[in-house]
Amino acid sequence: MRAKVMVVGVYHLGETNDMVSVEKKVVGDFAEQVDELVEALGAFHPTKLAVEVLTELQGKVNEKFRDYRNGNTISPKDEVEIIGFPLAKRSGIEEISCIDWMGSETNYPSFDEALQYASEQQPEWYESITENYIKPMQNDARILSELKLLEAFQRINHPQSVKWNHQFYMDYAMIGKMDEFVAADWLSWWYKRNLIIYSNVRKLISTSEERILLLIGGGHVHLVKQFLSESNQCEVVEAIDYLK
Repeated sequence: MRAKVMVVGVYHLGETNDMVSVEKKVVGDFAEQVDELVEALGAFHPTKLAVEVLTELQGKVNEKFRDYRNGNTISPKDEVEIIGFPLAKRSGIEEISCIDWMGSETNYPSFDEALQYASEQQPEWYESITENYIKPMQNDARILSELKLLEAFQRINHPQSVKWNHQFYMDYAMIGKMDEFVAADWLSWWYKRNLIIYSNVRKLISTSEERILLLIGGGHVHLVKQFLSESNQCEVVEAIDYLK
């Protein structure tokens, strides 16, 4: 018997620096939808909940979570508090695990700077990325904002969506000429970030009976699942099987 890890792709319900963002929802407008989603994810019976928050903020996150657990009124501002808090409370989890890392990417072109380079130096490739990914992502964000929360999570975690999200990075990697590895430099940071996330999640496994649920942006799902699976140290559970 091996520990089980379920990676659940989310869209960010609060402020985000992502290339494409989904219109922010207010909890009061969809409280029943939150309950429906929490019930679906809770059927996994997680023993630990990991979230896409910097590790150094764990104390702050859990201080607010304790207030929530104790029945104090909080103003939830993102998917961690809107979905993670009630899910952890429902599951009897006493502490939420923050597993993200950002480091610094200032030594090479940023994500946006690589796209700017492509628009100037590789206009045909830039057009391809725009038409095949950026515009569809913008359209998908509009669709997600109009779906019920559970339906949106079904869409994000559908195997085809997970594959397509990762495929974007494979085409993005082609930005650059000869020895100008413009996008590859940024992607080295992206892969490092996801490897650290994987490492932090794996460190949460303390027994073979562990059931870890990770809430993380949809763009991370493919890589984190791949790393966990290739470690052969846990069973990776498909989130879509619970999002029904």
